[in-house]
Amino acid sequence: MAGPRLESVDFTTLPGDNIQIQFSLSGPAAPPKAFSTDNPARIALDMPGVSNGLEKKPISINAGGAQSIQAIEASGRTRVIVNLSEMMPYQSRVEGNKIFLTLQRGVSGPYVGAASNTEAVPAPVSRTPRRSRPAPAAAGYDAPYPASGDSVRNVDFRRGPQGEGRLLVTLSDPGAVAQIREEGRKVIIDIPGLSLPANLARRLDVLDFATPVQTIDSEQDGGRARLVVTPVSQDYDYSSYQSGNVLTVEFRPLTRAEKEEIKKKSFAYGGEKLTLNFQDIPVRSVLQILADFTNLNIVASDTVQGNVTLRLNDVPWDQALDLVLKSKGLGKRQEGNIIRVAPLDEINRLEKDELEAAKVVEELEPLKTEIIQVNYTKADDIKTVLMGTTEKTSQTTSEAGIGGSRTSTSSTSLDVSQSILSGRGNVTTDQRTNQLIIKDTARNLERIRDLIRKLDIPVRQVLIESRVVIANNDFSRRLGSRLSVSTLPTRAETLVSQTSNTAGNLLSTLSAANPYGTAGMTVLKAGDYLLDLELTAAQTEGRGEIVSNPRLITSDQTKAVIKQGVEIPYQIQSSAGGALVSNIQFKQAVLELNVTPHITPDDNILMDLLVKKDSKGEITPGGFGIDKREIETQALVGNGETVVLGGVYEGTKTTTTDKVPFLGDLPGVGFMFRRNETIDQKKELLIFVTPKILKQQMVSR
Repeated sequence: MAGPRLESVDFTTLPGDNIQIQFSLSGPAAPPKAFSTDNPARIALDMPGVSNGLEKKPISINAGGAQSIQAIEASGRTRVIVNLSEMMPYQSRVEGNKIFLTLQRGVSGPYVGAASNTEAVPAPVSRTPRRSRPAPAAAGYDAPYPASGDSVRNVDFRRGPQGEGRLLVTLSDPGAVAQIREEGRKVIIDIPGLSLPANLARRLDVLDFATPVQTIDSEQDGGRARLVVTPVSQDYDYSSYQSGNVLTVEFRPLTRAEKEEIKKKSFAYGGEKLTLNFQDIPVRSVLQILADFTNLNIVASDTVQGNVTLRLNDVPWDQALDLVLKSKGLGKRQEGNIIRVAPLDEINRLEKDELEAAKVVEELEPLKTEIIQVNYTKADDIKTVLMGTTEKTSQTTSEAGIGGSRTSTSSTSLDVSQSILSGRGNVTTDQRTNQLIIKDTARNLERIRDLIRKLDIPVRQVLIESRVVIANNDFSRRLGSRLSVSTLPTRAETLVSQTSNTAGNLLSTLSAANPYGTAGMTVLKAGDYLLDLELTAAQTEGRGEIVSNPRLITSDQTKAVIKQGVEIPYQIQSSAGGALVSNIQFKQAVLELNVTPHITPDDNILMDLLVKKDSKGEITPGGFGIDKREIETQALVGNGETVVLGGVYEGTKTTTTDKVPFLGDLPGVGFMFRRNETIDQKKELLIFVTPKILKQQMVSR
């Protein structure tokens, strides 16, 4: 029984510049086997047992980052290849006889990948020469903070049968997609959203494998795992593919023939080589020879004249043509297989006339009105970009008279518009629906749509958390004594339970203030007289900590402020008409976090910060004072990292001694004639800030 047949491919654009591709089969569909390649950016779906009913030529899409689709049938299966402009998250699902592939260009964060029930198969290795492949920019992808559980499980290296080096990276998430680029002599592999365990953060020296790779350095870089590959030399080519949760990056040594091919591609001329040896031959005859050699149509202007002497051996024909034209001040203009040759000023004049004609056509072209929905940005902001600015420039001219004297001067002012609209175009906004109403030529409307598609993207958001910690440690100790002379009580005083009045017999009164402990003793008895000593002591310890934790969420490049506290009223007096008028004004004593973040291309956050922790102070004749604690600075902090912006430490230590002169300094007994007090106060202020880049999925929830 024959299996199902792939009958049609349809696609639909979704909000956020996403796209959904639908594959319709003649019978029930099974989950496809999906895999992807990073360079070139492709997604491939293998459909076992499915025959291909589509045309062999590629199906053009050119929307949502998808360029084209091509289906190929071989070995009892159909492989559908989706060519992308850049790698992006994707999901596949099956419903009846339809297979849906959703490309999520508008989603930032880790790549979603194929559905969990799809099985990946190895992809064909890309063989693009290293020097001919442009490296993608480092700022073109999002690197979210690693989610718990998503990590790199293993990093391994093997040697292939042809001497190629294979870097095998095992991932916990099959949908994670690596970003690979070249920086200098190294190849950087970034895997956004995945963490690297500590036991894998190391260097692998693989020089003994005899491959193009020398070392592999694995490290955690903010919200992504990073592998840095250092090759032995420049004579290598690399490619990558992902099969399930295993990412393979292959480094292949280049042969001598491949090196020569790379040199040829870097050479500006690639025409078939020829040999010319002529003495004083007309230029028109040389053009005729080149036309016969290349089978191209060369049209020479009537103004092309003169002779030239040539001796060229094994030179590409296009290089020979350029040499002849440059030697006689000529230029060329090629359209298809027709080359027009004329003097440079004539070609320039022709191009100028064509541009002026195009300008006239644009001025006469009918205008069209189009309504464009703006999703993530204010329509008024897009309107400002489209309308641009108008700059004024001045032009001054002067005329000189006889003998060099200036006779007249004139100055003109020109308005130079930076508008993206044409001279007849205009734009208005509907604030209720956040839509742009643009009226312009059809050609200019296409350019405006492309610009709005690039500008109307979701802005990344940042959670900024601050901690203001005020800690104090107070300590005080007081030691004192009181020395007095008393008499023994008589029998009559004992009967009435009265003692002698010693208030008038104090020798020293240096007891501690507010004592918490007292001890008394008689240190000397002489007849009926007693020398009494009373020791007093007190110790106080206090520790306190005030923690304030303001936090807020704001968009990239957007200022945000959060405050909490009180406003303290105070009275001011002013003179009005000779009389004093009293007014009430308010001072703020608040906890405030004022921040403007900027997310850098490498996922660090540059912040303009103002952090305050003011409180009500002591009362003064004019009202309450304000205890100020404030820091204003600019800091560059990694995603999810914590930085100490600053701190203030205050320490006060005071020792006070009260004593009776001379007696307080006596050794052994001096403590009876002095009082000691020690006060030690410590206060510390610390300000911490932790910024985190939020994932788009988290923001949407």
